[in-house]
Amino acid sequence: MMLVTICIGSGCHIKGSRQIIEVLQAKIQSHRLEAQIELEGCFCQGHCTEGVVLKIDGVMVTGVSKENIEALFNQRILEVLRP
Repeated sequence: MMLVTICIGSGCHIKGSRQIIEVLQAKIQSHRLEAQIELEGCFCQGHCTEGVVLKIDGVMVTGVSKENIEALFNQRILEVLRP
């Protein structure tokens, strides 16, 4: 199971972490990956100036936005689960 952790601390919240969560939930559902991906929230990861922060199986990804989340999902999540 892949673990995707999304920062919901105040800095990331202001930069749109809620919208990122909604996009990820929709993408996971549309690709029927609910059994393969676990989403969880966390608080500050110490990279507040670098945009929304995700961790994908422990690997930190910074600068996540509503403009790049779909490409990030396809490259970092979907391609890993469905090579």
